[in-house]
Amino acid sequence: MMFQRSIRWRIITSYCIFGAVIAAIFACVVYISLDFIDDNLVNTRLKNELEKLGSKYENKVTQLISTSPNIEVYAGTTGMPPYARKMIEGISEGIHKKYDKGREYHIAVKVFSNRTEPLYLFYGVSGLEFIEIRQLRIGVVLFGSVLLVIGLGAWMGWMISKTVIAPVIHLADRVSQSGPDDLTTDLSKDFYNDEVGVLAKALEQMMKRMSALLEREQEFTRDTSHELRTPVTVIKGAVELLRAQINTEEKTIGRPLERIERAVVNMESIIESMLWLAREKQPEISDQTCNVTTVINEAIDQLGQVLDAKPITIKVRAQAEPVLNAPAPIFRMTFLNLIQNAFRHTSQGEIVVDICSDQIVITDTGEGIASCDLDTLSKPHIRGTKSSGHGLGLAIVKRFCDRFEWRLEIESEIDRGTVVRLRFE
Repeated sequence: MMFQRSIRWRIITSYCIFGAVIAAIFACVVYISLDFIDDNLVNTRLKNELEKLGSKYENKVTQLISTSPNIEVYAGTTGMPPYARKMIEGISEGIHKKYDKGREYHIAVKVFSNRTEPLYLFYGVSGLEFIEIRQLRIGVVLFGSVLLVIGLGAWMGWMISKTVIAPVIHLADRVSQSGPDDLTTDLSKDFYNDEVGVLAKALEQMMKRMSALLEREQEFTRDTSHELRTPVTVIKGAVELLRAQINTEEKTIGRPLERIERAVVNMESIIESMLWLAREKQPEISDQTCNVTTVINEAIDQLGQVLDAKPITIKVRAQAEPVLNAPAPIFRMTFLNLIQNAFRHTSQGEIVVDICSDQIVITDTGEGIASCDLDTLSKPHIRGTKSSGHGLGLAIVKRFCDRFEWRLEIESEIDRGTVVRLRFE
């Protein structure tokens, strides 16, 4: 389940909803109760009036006058207006509530044994304007009370949420202060054994595992760099010694030595780049720059023997001389991965490298890449449907782009070729 709101927002919302529901229920109960009380008062008044007038009617008093101007008295149906006769049709002895053209009446009916006609009392409640005004005012007051309770709920939720989420904020601060070289492994001591404490213990265990993993990786990086640099240095020295002792102008000897020398330079670049990527805290690189055109020409010369294996023409068109604030080995490795991908997926034709002031564009006439593969090419071990590599080249390029704020864009069409843009922000 995806929670898209903060804990504080959920607490405040819960208080507001709870307050609104309780206040609404209370307001409805009060409003209904007041209406019931009004009806009860009217009926009580009718009963009292019915007792007084009933005793007179039973004693055959002809003049029956109510003490209230809102109560009409009828001895039988004689003299009763049509609307009143319509309302008493089918009603029995007692008090009834009837309506006529939107007006409310309470009707009291009493039958006497010594009189042939019942006694009818009509109480016109709708004529009492003070009742309607009072109901309106009460409704406004109750509605305002609901809004007030919602506001109080929001305020209480805000205040309580500060206390509730304070441990979470403290835990987040402790975790954010941790770094690869200083992972916090004692988080749980600052918290009680509650939900936040359980989370702190889980994070603490994760920190310990990460610390052990980072230590092993650092040892591996340090040992590997030492072990790799030694044979590379030996090979480089051996090549120089061979150049000094033999005739390198002979093709059978000179070309292999050149290939070995290029491979050594490439290996040194790879080692430096990989060690640079392995560091969590990157060194300051503002004073390290590289000329893009120079690095690209050197890289293409370095791949000369490989590129000669296919009928492919490589063109470099320099429209500008951009200089990057990045180590030359980093950009060389980035470009080598891109140009090797273009070469690997092109059987014949040409590869064009355009050098602009803010980007380089590599265009090939190869087999192209399916549109479904474009979004996943830069993920580790993800290969295109026709790729024979390990799926790491573009993943490494993506890491360099993220670090230096470069942007990699790939456009491709099956059997039409691929265009790769490396933009320098």
